Amino acid sequence: MTRVRSLEGREAGLLAGIIQLILRMNVGKNVNPIKVQAHSWRGMLANFLANAILSTGRTKIGNDLRELVKIRAAARNGCPF
Repeated sequence: MTRVRSLEGREAGLLAGIIQLILRMNVGKNVNPIKVQAHSWRGMLANFLANAILSTGRTKIGNDLRELVKIRAAARNGCPF
């Protein structure tokens, strides 16, 4: 299966750089999905905002369901871990 290559630096764009900086401050390291999502800024921004909303703990779904959704999405995308 062909994989999308990661975009880094100037090639990724300003929005990806800003989101990467915010995530680096929160997580402590660079997050690779942002580098891949930089191909589509709308998708990257939507994913970033959805993760920010769902990870606040103020959502109606429980932590168990949230983890199941993450596992299912990773399995459908062919994520190895």
